Amino acid sequence: MPIVTGCSAPEESNSSDLTSSAESTSPQVASPSAVRTYDIPRFAANSPFDTKYESPVPEKGKRLWARSYLWEKSPQFVVEKWLADEPDTEGKYLLIEFWATWCRQCRLAAPKLNELHRKFGKELVIIGISDKTEEFVRRLKEPAMEFYIAIDTQARMKEKMGVFGIPHAIIVEPDGYVVWEGFPLLKGHELTEQVVEKILEVGKNRRAAVGNSP
Repeated sequence: MPIVTGCSAPEESNSSDLTSSAESTSPQVASPSAVRTYDIPRFAANSPFDTKYESPVPEKGKRLWARSYLWEKSPQFVVEKWLADEPDTEGKYLLIEFWATWCRQCRLAAPKLNELHRKFGKELVIIGISDKTEEFVRRLKEPAMEFYIAIDTQARMKEKMGVFGIPHAIIVEPDGYVVWEGFPLLKGHELTEQVVEKILEVGKNRRAAVGNSP
């Protein structure tokens, strides 16, 4: 999946971003009344994944705080600036999480993303992207984030995906299709090591099948 590096946007005030939610079972949402429920499988019907993936939990009624892109081409990922080295994403899966420093649930999700980064970093590039300024993002000292951090103050991908609750994460396979999406801490639908392992396993089997086809 190609990543576009864009130009910087104007600085913005962050005086209103020092709030946090006491709940960890749902994301920080722009409008609680806007929450939608989608009756969808973990992978869309007729995708190469749907018959090979044995979901650990029922997906019926899984809540999304964004537009569903499951098994669709991901919108273009635009980065204004990387806050450390730019990752090598060629031929790898991407886990992109939309987050903010003021979001308590985002901070709660960070240690799990650190674990996934340590275990799957050679195959899965984990990127947290914020629409706040570099100065604002760098103020966050805890929890430490071991994965890649980027900013896009214009929130181009976030707006394209209709994200209105954070954290919201997607996993994009090397051909650019979304194969997992959602709130990583959603009870009964958590993004776990087992989920990532299964996604990577299916991907390896697909590549092997393509390589062995006449």
